[in-house]
Amino acid sequence: MISIKSDGLYTISKDGQEIKISGPITVKAIVSSPDKRDDFGFLIEWKNYFGISMREVLSMGEIDDYSARKFKKKLLSSGFQLSTRRNTWDLLLSYLIESPCAEHAYSARQSGWIGRQFVTPDWSIGKAQTPAVYIGDSAAANLIKSGTLSDWQQHVGRYCRGNPMMILAVCCALAAPLIEWTGIESFGIQIVGDSKSGKSTAMRVAASMYSDQSYWETWSSTANGIESIARARNHMLLCLDEFKQCPAQEMDRLIYHLCNGVSKLRSERDGSLGKRHRWRTIFLSTGELTLEELFLTINQKVSAGQAVRFIEIPTFGAFDVFDNIHEFSSAKEFAEHLGAGTNKYYGTLAKAWVETLARLDCPEDKVITEYRSIRQEWPWSNDIGSQANNVLDKLALLAAAGEIGTNHGLLPWHLGDAKDALKRVATIWLDDRNSNENVESKRIATKLLKLINKWRHCIVPKDQNVDGAIGTFEIDQKLIWCIPQKIFRSAVIESSSREFRQAINYMWKKGWLITNEGDRRTFKIGNERFVKFFPAQICQDCGDSVDLSHFYNQPNHLINNKYPIIPTSQSENQEC
Repeated sequence: MISIKSDGLYTISKDGQEIKISGPITVKAIVSSPDKRDDFGFLIEWKNYFGISMREVLSMGEIDDYSARKFKKKLLSSGFQLSTRRNTWDLLLSYLIESPCAEHAYSARQSGWIGRQFVTPDWSIGKAQTPAVYIGDSAAANLIKSGTLSDWQQHVGRYCRGNPMMILAVCCALAAPLIEWTGIESFGIQIVGDSKSGKSTAMRVAASMYSDQSYWETWSSTANGIESIARARNHMLLCLDEFKQCPAQEMDRLIYHLCNGVSKLRSERDGSLGKRHRWRTIFLSTGELTLEELFLTINQKVSAGQAVRFIEIPTFGAFDVFDNIHEFSSAKEFAEHLGAGTNKYYGTLAKAWVETLARLDCPEDKVITEYRSIRQEWPWSNDIGSQANNVLDKLALLAAAGEIGTNHGLLPWHLGDAKDALKRVATIWLDDRNSNENVESKRIATKLLKLINKWRHCIVPKDQNVDGAIGTFEIDQKLIWCIPQKIFRSAVIESSSREFRQAINYMWKKGWLITNEGDRRTFKIGNERFVKFFPAQICQDCGDSVDLSHFYNQPNHLINNKYPIIPTSQSENQEC
C-alpha cells in the first residue's frame, strides 16, 4: 500500500516499517486525442530535488514498452527522487496507472491551435472546457523568457520603426499563429544580402519574440529532423540559419517538404502504416546566396512552386537591412544595440500576442478582413500573374499581423507602419523579379526573345526559297514571322514535350500568335503547319530592344543572297 506525504510517496515494508520510494508525484489528468479514440495517457506532475514542478505525459502505449523505461529515464534526468530498492519502479508505475482521476485533457502532438487553445511544449494559453497538453517530440529548443514585454518594446521593438526589413521579420513572427485561419499555405521569407549586412540582426529580433537565440535552427540540422522540428513549430515562427551550408539537393526537397506541411508515410514494426502529421508555419531564413545561385551548383533551375513558397527579398535599405539607425552613429552600433537588447529581453511578445488572439471573438474573421483589405489597397490588381498574386497575398498577411499587433498595443509602432513597410517589400520583390508574370511565362518570354535574336537574319521574305532560311516574313500592318512547326517545336523544347504547348498557348493568350486551327494554335498552309507570330510585338511587350529594322527598311535584302553577310557584332547569332 502506498501513502502520500508532502515530500513524496511511501510504502510499508513487511515488518511494518515506512519506506520512502520517491519524491512527490501525482496523476493530474487522463489524456486522449480530441476524438477520444487515440493517444491515451496520463498527465504526470512531479517535483525534483529542488522542488521545481514538472509535467509530462506518460503514454499508455509506452507502459507496455519495457515497463515505461523511457519515462523513467526522463524522471531521473529531471532530478526526480526515486529509490533504488528492488521493484520500486514497478510499484510506482502501478500506483500511477491505478490512481483514480476525473480530469480529462486533450493530447497535442504538435504546437499550435486546438480550438481556442494554443499549445506549445512549454506553455498553453486559452480557455476551453477541456484543456490541451503537448505530447509531441521535444525536438526544438524550449521557449524561455527574460524581462517584460515593456522592456522588449522599449529596447528592441521601437527601433524597428523606419526599417522595413526589420518590420518584415517581426511580422513573420506575428503572422505564424494566424496562418491556420487564412487558407494560405506554409511559406518562407529569405533575406538575401552580403555578409555583415544586418540579416542576422533581423532574425535575432524576430526570434526574441518567442525565446532566446537557442530558438534558431539551422538548415543543416533541419534536413535531419525536419518533421519533428516543424511539428514543434506548428503555428509558430521557424527561424533557419546557415542557408548556404545546406546541400542544394537537400534544399530542393526541404522547401517543398516544409511548405507542403505533411509528414512522410512510414510503416510501423507490424507493417501497418504509421500516422501522418501535419503542420503549418512561416519560416524566416537568411543567406548570402539566392536559391537560384545555390541551384547553379547542381545545374538545376528554381521551380515556380519553390519561387512562391520561398520568397526571397534582397536587402534594400540605406544600410543594407537598416534604413533608419535612430540615434546611433553607425549601422554597426545600431546592430550591436539590438543584439544586446535581444540577449537581455526575449520570450514575452509571442505569448502576449497569443493571449490577445485567444481573447478575441472570431479572430479569424478579423485577420482575413484585415489582410484582404490591405491587399486591395495595394496598387497591384488581382488579375496579375497568379504566382505574383500568391506572394502578394502572403505579404499582405504579414502586414495585417503587424497592424493588428500595433492596434492592440503589443508593438510600439504607429498604425500604418507595417502596411507601408510590407508595401515597400512587395515593390522590391516585384522589381527584383522584373515581372508580374508567372515564372513559367517569364521563361517562355525569355526563350522567345532569344530565338528572335538568333533567327532575325535567317528569315526571308514570303514566297522566297533561300537555302538555310528558318522561315519567312511578311508585313501586314505588323511584322509577321512564319516558322515551320517542326523547327519551332525543336527550338522551344529543352526537357519536356509539353514546353511547346505551353509556349504557343502563352503566345496566343498574349495576342502574339496568328492561328487558323483553333485550339491547335498553329497556322496550316496546305498540308504543313507553321507557327505564325508577331516578333516585333513580342520584343515591345517584353521591353527588349532586338533590332528588327532591316525587315522594314530592306524588305528584299535576302532574296538573291544564299549566304547573307552577318555583322561581326551579331556573330553570336550566326547559327540559325
